[in-house]
Amino acid sequence: MTLERIGLPGVGVSHLLTTRDGDRLAVVVRPDGCRDLAIYDPAEPDRVAGTVLLCADEAHLVADVLHTTVVLDHVGDPAVTAGGLPSGETQVVRLRVPAGSACAGRPLAAPHGADVVAVIRGVRVLPHPDPALELQADDVLLAVGSSPALARLHDLLAAPC
Repeated sequence: MTLERIGLPGVGVSHLLTTRDGDRLAVVVRPDGCRDLAIYDPAEPDRVAGTVLLCADEAHLVADVLHTTVVLDHVGDPAVTAGGLPSGETQVVRLRVPAGSACAGRPLAAPHGADVVAVIRGVRVLPHPDPALELQADDVLLAVGSSPALARLHDLLAAPC
């Protein structure tokens, strides 16, 4: 896959992707956080066949679907869940500690605002992990919290050494 970044003055930044099969997709990142997705016509690679506008929160959800380390499950009923957040604001997320993460080999405790309720290490599940537990590459954290807190935890885990 190839990726070209093109500055669009007054509009944002275009990221033009070409897959190994030759299909083309552009993502235009606007200053307001919205994204325009453009699919190019396979018969005429320079012609846009269709576009989709995603607001910032929609773009975040699509990124989560595309990103292999995040799986979102929205928590249903109880009126109040982990951390005292109303259930409508609480999400359960699985985050993998990628190889090369700055968090690998370090304790779980870090300020991010989400509650890590379990760590899955290989076939073992470590419920209610101690904050002193050292994370390892490929650990999967089951975390509960608000979208901003979960995003901070994701960014923390994704940071390279």
